[in-house]
Amino acid sequence: MKLKIQILAITSLLFTTVFAQQDSSSSKYQSHEYFPKAGNVGTTILLTGLIDNIQLNSPKANLGQNMLFVRYYLEDDLVLRMGLGVGLRASLNEKADSVGQTLVTKDSIYGNFSLNISGGIEKHLQSSNRLDPYIFGQIDLTFIGKENITVDQETISKAGTEKVERTIKKDGGFGFGMVGGAGLNYFLGKRFSVGTELGLVFQYSTIGGTTSDNTVTTPINGSSTSEFITSDDKVNLAQMNVFTNALINISYFF
Repeated sequence: MKLKIQILAITSLLFTTVFAQQDSSSSKYQSHEYFPKAGNVGTTILLTGLIDNIQLNSPKANLGQNMLFVRYYLEDDLVLRMGLGVGLRASLNEKADSVGQTLVTKDSIYGNFSLNISGGIEKHLQSSNRLDPYIFGQIDLTFIGKENITVDQETISKAGTEKVERTIKKDGGFGFGMVGGAGLNYFLGKRFSVGTELGLVFQYSTIGGTTSDNTVTTPINGSSTSEFITSDDKVNLAQMNVFTNALINISYFF
């Protein structure tokens, strides 16, 4: 309960600051030729690495998931920030070994899914012809699906086939993050900018829970046997730190 109160307090403070700034400076804001206008939408990519290792990457959520990040100009100085990230990992590993006249095959399958949804508001301040400072507040929600692992092993010989089927399921998790800070765009051309951001991040996550491990063994002769094991392993983490996006944000608006 105490944690929920702290989250609500930080959320209220974050968005109160953004909208207070909006009320105090909306009459002073003046857009410029190169800047996006109300109704424009754009996306952002990150430029990382040194001169000999430059890479382009998508923005990341607080828990590290890659996102498609867009901005929509509600007004000339008020922007809606939106992010969506989907992670799907599925792998199949097949292995076969023979020892004399015995063949051992082992197939393993791994699957995991995650979803990130981000949203926020960006308020642009008094600017020059190309420099565009702003403040922003943003909330990130991350949903981490269960991990599913299946391992099937067969030992084939003249006597017959022995099977071992193992299924492991691990609980996923949930992440809640808030970012409040400031940024700066420099417009190189019409609706094309580079920039950077600095902010304060609050992140809460709960990952893990119950892990079930079920192994079914079918011998060459006789009945199948089953071994079922459960364990609990959950990590709850709350942290606050400074978010420094020292990388270069490259944005273009349509």
